[in-house]
Amino acid sequence: MVNNFIAAISHFFAENKSLSYLLLVSIAVFGAASFMAMPKQYNPEIIRPAFVVSFAYEGAMPETTLDRVGYELVQKLQVVPGVEDIYTKITDGSLVMSTVMFEVGYDKAQAKVDLLTQLQSHSYLASGAVTNLQITEINPETIPVMQLVFSSAESTPAMVREQVLSLREAVLTVPGVSELSVVGGEDSVVMVEVDPSAMLARGVSLDMVEGALTSASLRVSSGEVEGSTGAVRVVLEASATTVSELGELPVAPGVTLREVASVFVGASPQRSYTWYASKDVAPTEVVMLAVSKREGSSAPVVTAEVKKAIDAKLALSSFKNLSYEIVSDDGAVAASEISGLTSNLISSILIVGVVLFLFLSTRAALVVLITVPLTFLSVLGIGLLAGESMNRITLFALILSLGLLVDAAIVVVDNIYDHLKRAHAAGRVVSLPAVAAGAVREVGVGLVLSALTSVVVFLPMNYITGMMGPYMGPIAFFVPMALIASLVIAVVLTPFIAIKLLKHDEEENKLSAFFRRKLDGLTQLYVHLLHKIAYQERFRKKLLGSVLVVFLLVLILPAFGLVHFQMLPKADRDQFYVYVDAPVGTSLDETNNFSKAVAGVLTSHPEVETVEAFVAGAPIVDFNGLFKGAPGRVEKDQATIRVDLTSTDERSISSTAIAAEVRELFVKELGPSASLVRIMEEPPGPPVAATFEAKLGADNSEVREKLRLELEELLAGIDGVVDEYTSADAEVEEVVYTLNREAVALSGASQESVLNWYLLANAPKQLGEYVALPSAERIGLYLTVPISYRDSPIGLETIPFATTGGDHTLLGAFLSKEYIPRTSALYLEQAKSVEYVTAEIEGRSIVYVMIELLRGIIDDGLPSFTVTDWGLFGMTLETEEGEAVTIAWGGGWEMTLENFRDLGVAMLVALFLVYVVLVAQYGSFATPGYILITVPLGLIGIFSGFLFLDQLFGIYLTATALIGFIALIGIVVNNAIIYLEYVEQALAEGTKYADALIAAGAVRLRPILLTSLTTVLGSLTIASDPVWSGLAWSFVFGLSLSTLLTLVVFPAVLLQFNQGANGEN
Repeated sequence: MVNNFIAAISHFFAENKSLSYLLLVSIAVFGAASFMAMPKQYNPEIIRPAFVVSFAYEGAMPETTLDRVGYELVQKLQVVPGVEDIYTKITDGSLVMSTVMFEVGYDKAQAKVDLLTQLQSHSYLASGAVTNLQITEINPETIPVMQLVFSSAESTPAMVREQVLSLREAVLTVPGVSELSVVGGEDSVVMVEVDPSAMLARGVSLDMVEGALTSASLRVSSGEVEGSTGAVRVVLEASATTVSELGELPVAPGVTLREVASVFVGASPQRSYTWYASKDVAPTEVVMLAVSKREGSSAPVVTAEVKKAIDAKLALSSFKNLSYEIVSDDGAVAASEISGLTSNLISSILIVGVVLFLFLSTRAALVVLITVPLTFLSVLGIGLLAGESMNRITLFALILSLGLLVDAAIVVVDNIYDHLKRAHAAGRVVSLPAVAAGAVREVGVGLVLSALTSVVVFLPMNYITGMMGPYMGPIAFFVPMALIASLVIAVVLTPFIAIKLLKHDEEENKLSAFFRRKLDGLTQLYVHLLHKIAYQERFRKKLLGSVLVVFLLVLILPAFGLVHFQMLPKADRDQFYVYVDAPVGTSLDETNNFSKAVAGVLTSHPEVETVEAFVAGAPIVDFNGLFKGAPGRVEKDQATIRVDLTSTDERSISSTAIAAEVRELFVKELGPSASLVRIMEEPPGPPVAATFEAKLGADNSEVREKLRLELEELLAGIDGVVDEYTSADAEVEEVVYTLNREAVALSGASQESVLNWYLLANAPKQLGEYVALPSAERIGLYLTVPISYRDSPIGLETIPFATTGGDHTLLGAFLSKEYIPRTSALYLEQAKSVEYVTAEIEGRSIVYVMIELLRGIIDDGLPSFTVTDWGLFGMTLETEEGEAVTIAWGGGWEMTLENFRDLGVAMLVALFLVYVVLVAQYGSFATPGYILITVPLGLIGIFSGFLFLDQLFGIYLTATALIGFIALIGIVVNNAIIYLEYVEQALAEGTKYADALIAAGAVRLRPILLTSLTTVLGSLTIASDPVWSGLAWSFVFGLSLSTLLTLVVFPAVLLQFNQGANGEN
């Protein structure tokens, strides 16, 4: 019944030429237009709403802040719907910063509403000692797709910054641009540097200076008055319009501001450095422009248009001194990657055509070369309508689907070709549409069943958790869509195209004739083998037993370290980052000088082209940097350096190998200071905080520190562990001043004035914004003291201070000081106090580093701790006093466990769904079981292949290889289904069981071999990709061996477990 319905559809479209031609042209045009219109980017967009909630809790120590507001904040945030993770940091000075991360895929707008509603309903965040509450959204639309470096040999960094800021309007008008950020150069501010001695001599107080400066920015509208000509607006203008005019402000009778202070335009007190260096250019301060795109817009289009807009602006004479260099262009990278993978896809299709040309005929190959691209074009149209984007994972999905969808085209074309030849040989005059419909009728159920089983194989991938879910999302969407489209086209259009192109009397080319003879010879050998399997029970049992033994042997290969696992191999990118973390308390200039030394080492490597450094300021943050703490790298002892490498096309070694060589250079050139430097590579998949991450939990900070030190010592002895880092600050001293209130009272001074001078000597005080000067940015108005008073505690103490009776003393007379250890920052994960130990892994998989570490802790223990409970995700330990502590493993290890778990579950669910579909079709529990016995045969090929790759080339079995195995489930099962369908038809005609199996093998050998061969050869186009090569090798080894074994083992299983296995029906 199903076959008749499918055949009727094929017959209808084969006869209706006009409709079929219209459908062909419509699919081709709409598919091509969809490819052009789909947004293009490097990776799929991952939606994970995140926010940073920060505020200050004035006057409290970090421990007090944690107890009074830290825990309460986390408790309030935890109940917000969709919140998954909360990471809180409380620094000395009691600045609280909580990063709130929602579940992957949670609606961004709803997340913002829910978070704001929760925070606004708890007024303690805006009362008492809590000040400066800020909520900042971490939005993927703010992740830049383009970074540019601007410089000028004739202008100061401040002047270059002004010029770059003037480009904003032109760039923001480019369609698709969402946000711009300018980094580097000096923020201009108006600085009023008071002279305490001059103020003392003239009887001027700080309050007088502040009052005069506050009025200097005053411009108020006092409403309107009625005049003879109508209403007239009245404005009071009291602002100083120039810096010179500001200096002439009276601050006391007969005293101007200039007499007690220096007034000038200078750099912002929050000084940071942004500089650029290369082999030929010494570190030079520059200004960088970062451009972000709107969600859903195409990165290649946006970045190309931004470049045009900037070039047009810089052609003007006012910008003739300005030059720029593009150091990051995600649009160009995405365009190059998409172009390369599209070429790979086309190559794979051509390989399919060549194989069919060799084994079928020129015209049969041409039919497939038309129908396969039609399938892909229809899928692209569906993708556009569904809001999908074109990225590298999308194209990998299409290449992956080629091996599955080509099956339908080959089976239909081969069967139609066979029917045409048989009709001609019999001398029958037949209707071509009827022949095509008859051929489709014969394989119709098999086609539907094959497509359905392959589709359900990929459905569980929609439920992979974490960020890997949307990262692999295009595979879960495009592969099933391609399979459905291939089925529809195989039934609707392939018969029509086949009867137009195929000829029963087509002259066979010499190559086709040669390969046909070879295939005929192979078929005879295969039939002979099937006779042996069918009629020699002892041979059959030995065969099945041997395969079972081989299967069990390959399963234990990983246990003996012969096949290694890895989540994903390292990506080969054109850049990586270097984090510089100098000791706490290191001055800005010292950090800057050390960073320049690091840059010198970097640029000495032949594959490093340029570096951009961000000292004491947040770098331009990419998606990877969001998870590695880049936005918070703003301290004076921190620097972030972006390292730009030569293009992957121009070098013979990977970025990972370059990073390893740079680490060696650091040790050689920097000596012990190399420990202050870490290399951050871009991951091939979703980012994590670090490849290795341990979260140490204990209520007692001393116990936590002891645990950290002992874990660090153990970790340092493990091969492959590099760039160790801890969140705990190195112990340094700080100066604590105590106000001597009695001395203040005796002097007649006010405590407020003493505190004001103390605070001013610690940091410049912003009085507001100075609006009179022309500038593209806001200009702050700052009050400060000369550097000699604020560069050390001694300088602060020498500030002269007026007392009653015209006397004066020094500020130090009211202060007593002591040196104490500086309080380290506190960290919370959810509501638990933690410390972090992180590291990167070089030359090994995190899997084997963790196995070695776990063995070390469990077998030998840590000196001061005993393991009481452990698992793969963490463990509980106990001190000698019975205090419990925990270690939770995060980073790349956690992601590896979760994703291998999810892929394993996806495989099991896929097998179950396939079994359900087969049970529904065959009405039996046994027959589907026989079909699924062919699935483990793919593992024999995959594990055997990776044994060879691992031992000879060090290539590990990865998650992409497991995705290849999931695809193999569909292909191997389809081969068995096509085989079994013919057996069922032969049995219905009264053929003996063994003879039906032999006949099915003879007829189905060619389409099965062709499907496998085209899939294997087509997948070789991505074998060189550093990440997705695992998928290719799964096909090359898994499908090659599983196809051969299926052709032998499947009929043997059917004969062994069915009635009539002895050859009698």
